[in-house]
Amino acid sequence: MKSFRSLCLLMLFPTLLLAQENVSIRQYENIVDKINKHEPGKGYVKIIQDEQIAVKIGRPDMEASTSMESSDEHRYIQISGWRILVFSGNNQRVSKNEAFRKETDVKVAYPELSTYVKYNAPFWRLRVGDFQTYQDAQHILEQLRHTFPSFGREMSIVKEKIQVKVQ
Repeated sequence: MKSFRSLCLLMLFPTLLLAQENVSIRQYENIVDKINKHEPGKGYVKIIQDEQIAVKIGRPDMEASTSMESSDEHRYIQISGWRILVFSGNNQRVSKNEAFRKETDVKVAYPELSTYVKYNAPFWRLRVGDFQTYQDAQHILEQLRHTFPSFGREMSIVKEKIQVKVQ
């Protein structure tokens, strides 16, 4: 009788291991696999698509949404956020100088804000700040409009990849 119990336990143990493996496999089953699974008494849908699409569905692509950068002292992560567009001009003769002049003005008044002057043909653009919420950007935009009324209605909030310091 004792040997029968031992034999049953020995036969049951591998079955339990396989059951654990099946549970862990099911946790990573994506939506396409669930839809393509045929179940008796239910409708059947067959999705035909590239295998790479099926792999990406239902799982966030961390590489696409964030990226890490390192400088000498700090590490940054890039995420989707907001910046203030202070200047945008396409006059080749004066826009570059005007963008850098306005950057200097903003840095003097707000040294804590990061500034970005970029050239994307044919535009020179000055963007300010790394804001995670639209409300934060709106608050600073109001301050900038008060400080620099000559910049006028040219300033606006734009969605862009921003850099956030990782501690």
